[in-house]
Amino acid sequence: MKQRVTPPFAASIRWQSVNVIVQVVLQLSFISILARILVPADFGVMAIALVVVGFVEIFAQVGIGPALIQRLNLEDRHIRCAFSFSLILGIVFFAAMYVSAPSIGFFFEEPLLTDVLRWIALSFVLSGLAIVPRSLLIRSMGFKKLFIASSIAMVLGNLFLGLGLAYAGYGIWSYVAALLAQNALLALLYWLLHPVRVNVTFDGTTLKEMLGYGGRSTLFNVSNYAASKVDTLFVGHLSNTGSDASGWTETGIYDRSAYLLGLPITILGKLGDSVLFSGLSSLQKDLTALRQVVERAAAVIAWLIFPMSAVLVWFATDVAVLFLGDQYLLAGPVVQILFLGVAMRSLIKLGDAVVRALDSLVMATFIKLAFLLAIGSAAWFAMNHDHGILGVAWGVTFATAMQFIAMAVLVVHITQWTASSALRSLKAGTASLLLTAIGCWGIATWSENLFSEQSGTTWHLFRVGLASAWGVVCMLWVAQKTTALSIGKPLDWLSGRSASTNTATKDSMS
Repeated sequence: MKQRVTPPFAASIRWQSVNVIVQVVLQLSFISILARILVPADFGVMAIALVVVGFVEIFAQVGIGPALIQRLNLEDRHIRCAFSFSLILGIVFFAAMYVSAPSIGFFFEEPLLTDVLRWIALSFVLSGLAIVPRSLLIRSMGFKKLFIASSIAMVLGNLFLGLGLAYAGYGIWSYVAALLAQNALLALLYWLLHPVRVNVTFDGTTLKEMLGYGGRSTLFNVSNYAASKVDTLFVGHLSNTGSDASGWTETGIYDRSAYLLGLPITILGKLGDSVLFSGLSSLQKDLTALRQVVERAAAVIAWLIFPMSAVLVWFATDVAVLFLGDQYLLAGPVVQILFLGVAMRSLIKLGDAVVRALDSLVMATFIKLAFLLAIGSAAWFAMNHDHGILGVAWGVTFATAMQFIAMAVLVVHITQWTASSALRSLKAGTASLLLTAIGCWGIATWSENLFSEQSGTTWHLFRVGLASAWGVVCMLWVAQKTTALSIGKPLDWLSGRSASTNTATKDSMS
């Protein structure tokens, strides 16, 4: 009989932080180089393909992975059933996507999309194979092994194969090949690093137990994912003009703008979906310990993200050109508007981990559905009333603010947290934000007056680098004042000198 204990948050967060940062750096390097080889229209087609496949993949997994992680009492029968069901679903959804791909290509008036979708749909099968070992690695806090697997897969799949094919002139197919190679390597490495004895078997009772939480998790993930991609779908459909590539170019510009927005969210999302979700699930019977972790997590997120969001908003055009190249100069205003929601989205990710761990998914799903409706309506209105992708970006930002308020109220309620404590946890981040914003204003004004030729990579790098350095100085200064600000010590939390573990509870599992 094994005992599930409160996880080592600090060690787990350190390893997963390294994992996520390395992933973001490698992925950003891959995309930055690829953006200078492929044309924006290629990214437009690929964006729609990835949105469609990503949406369908949520149904192909039906929450099996989260069910394995969240469940307090996990037995071998759950693992065997999860493997069998996820593998068969992967095969079924691959076949369904292969058959339906021509209809999707016809809807978006792009024949190339049909072939792209059929190849990418192989990821359904690969994901079905990888769900069990990956979920068990997360459950056991094996983030060092996850780091090894993801690093190897991204280097070999993206940087070697993907960029090699791109330089060889394979265009959009280099992106497709990189994606499939990365997923195949991940599946293989997960099994090598966490071997599990499985067989294809079904047990109706066990499957029902898994699908109870898994079904609620799927509805939550579907609404969440759809809300994050519906704007891109509307831009892709309503801006496309068939044989004219200008519509796909606009889609590519908007998609890359949303991609830059997603970078900091990806970091917090991966930490929330793994470390915090797994750890908070083990604390679901001890709200006092759970609340302490949530409060410190909110303090750290605000302290890290708030000041950097000021830099991103103020120097959005510089960031867009640096990471995507001069051909994405027009993305600057769109990126700037979307970056206004970075801080709110980061805290929403923390809320997502909390509601999933405490199985408050029904109410959270209603919030996500309202968010989806708001973004869809805003995107449709903007594209049909000549407001373009700038109007879409403003709609997304306002909808994000509404979602943030709703999720904050829900989290405070289910954790029995007080509003005053929740607000105090954001003080360090708010102080860093104000100081950084003042510095950004000064740097922007001074640099524009100092340099007569305001263009080129050096110009953009200088501005972003100087502003980022100032933001870090503000963060470090505020971190030394956290006691006075009554929000705890985020640096201590990250280094492992954090919340006591004497409130930890042990839950049996077989």
